[in-house]
Amino acid sequence: MGGAEQINSFLVDVFGRVNKIEERAMADGLGSSISITEIHIIEKIGAMEPIRMSEVAKSIGVTLATLTVACDKLEAKELVRRKRDKNDRRVVNVTLTDKGRAAYEYHKAFHSRMVASVMDTLTPEQAAVLAQSLEKLQDFFLSEESGSGGNGNG
Repeated sequence: MGGAEQINSFLVDVFGRVNKIEERAMADGLGSSISITEIHIIEKIGAMEPIRMSEVAKSIGVTLATLTVACDKLEAKELVRRKRDKNDRRVVNVTLTDKGRAAYEYHKAFHSRMVASVMDTLTPEQAAVLAQSLEKLQDFFLSEESGSGGNGNG
């Protein structure tokens, strides 16, 4: 297998495994199932709460209607709480419940363990090369998200 094919295979495998392991870790930690999308919504809310629903939707790249449906499910699971802004009733703010905060902290700890497992084995030089490589990958993703990258045959 050539270098490019090997990298592609590795990236596809890693992304799939991270998602599966995140879902399983969250289910084990919370005692109930939670989707990757829900985990990432909780992550955005926890990092910036209280936060407007519109800001969460924008930050994760979904419509407000899509986020509303997801938050309906998260409220039913008692992970988030929504409240209209006192000064502008059109604005809906979202925060984590105690259970949601526990999920956020559990998810954060998972990511810390994952990163530490890699960083603990690298020299400073290797860590710098990895960081530069991941920045290039992130630049590619941002370009694809904005629609300005590639030819769409993907």
